[in-house]
Formats: sequence, structure tokens, C-alpha cells
Amino acid sequence: MNYPRIPAIHDDRTAFTPPVIECGEAMVPLSTLSPRITVYPAYYHLGYAGTQTEAYLRKGAADRLALAAERLPDGLQLVVFDGWRSYEVQASLYEGFRQDLLSQGWTDEEAITRELSKFVAKPTTDIQIPSPHLSGGAVDLTIAGPGGWLDMGTDFDDFTELAMTRHFEELAEPTEKDLEIQSNRRLLYHVMISAGFTNYSHEWWHYEYGTRSWARQTNSQPIYGGILEMNEKIVE
Repeated sequence: MNYPRIPAIHDDRTAFTPPVIECGEAMVPLSTLSPRITVYPAYYHLGYAGTQTEAYLRKGAADRLALAAERLPDGLQLVVFDGWRSYEVQASLYEGFRQDLLSQGWTDEEAITRELSKFVAKPTTDIQIPSPHLSGGAVDLTIAGPGGWLDMGTDFDDFTELAMTRHFEELAEPTEKDLEIQSNRRLLYHVMISAGFTNYSHEWWHYEYGTRSWARQTNSQPIYGGILEMNEKIVE
């Protein structure tokens, strides 16, 4: 199936966002959600503190993820890298990326903070203004086929221009390989958008439902506040 171009969508994080009206949904594990969804816990495999082998999303987001998986062509499935992310993990990722920038020669703290804000949300314990993954409404993922993961043009967590969702839409003279990547990103984008998610334009792998960013893009009320720690009361 040929999917249309990925549209240009700008999410102004400085714009007014309605306050979170917490819906109280539990989180559900994704490894048993659907036969067309597998979990590859990327940060667990990289050894980040506080990570685990399972991935979780709020019930509403998980249901929509299952719907997106069912809309894939036969033989394809979604591969989840990350879902709900604790404060500990978010802080570890933020500091890890900050150290990467320092090792590359970045010295201006304001410039470092601006660059960090493009790719890693600042960790916070404020459940009314949570980072997307802290809410349980954000998911990082790709698509796999019989031959493995589809080529999306970059690895997960590649923080360069190539990772921008529309990068391969904007090439003046795309190669055959570029067109393949473009098609793969369109597929992921459209199955996720059709299921009710929104995309973060700097990361082809990042989608949200029920979050503050989702609310801004859809003119809705955010329904997921932060979940600071995993416990039995919040897992369905």
C-alpha cells in the first residue's frame, strides 16, 4: 500500500497546554498485548539503571497500539523499544546525552540545554507536567518483517537531522534506498496516526497518546499525568 507524504507538523512546547485531567488508567504490559507486537527493551540492553525487560503503556494508549499493529500489512509487526519510563531512567538518559555532548566539545551550557531539549525531555518529578514517557503515554518503536527490522534510515536514538520524521520526504533527488526508507517511515507514521497517536517531529520512532504534547497537537485535554514509580496498584 502506498501511503501519502508525512505532513509537516510543529508542536510548540512553549504554547499554552491545558492542565492534565488525570484519567486514572492503569498501565498494561506490552509483551502479551498482541501477537503482532514484540518488546525489545533497548535501554535495558544498554544497561541503564532502573530499566526492565518489560515495556508498559497506559490502557488507552496500549489499546491504540494494538489497533495500529492490526493495521500493518500481513507479515509485519511492531517492535517496542520503550514505553513508560521512570524518573530514574529519564534522569540517567538525560545525563548520558549531556555527557555525550560534553565529550564532543560542547561547552556553552545554554546551547547544551537547548540541544538536549530536542531529544531528551528534562527529568521532573512534577506529575502535572511530566516528561512524555513518565506519563505512560509515549512509546518508541519500529516495524519488523520476516527479514528483521525495516530500514528507517537511522538507529533508534540517533540524534541527528536524519532522525527527523520528515527528513526523507524533503530530499530533492532521493535514491532508491532513500525511497525505501521514506516508504517505511510513512507506513509507521500512518498506522500510528490512524490509531490516535501523534508523532514528535525530531524522532521517527516516538509517538504519544494522552500526553501534553498530544493534547497540543490535537487541541485536546491531556489525560495522563506522571507515574513516578511502578507498583501493583497501577499495573493491570
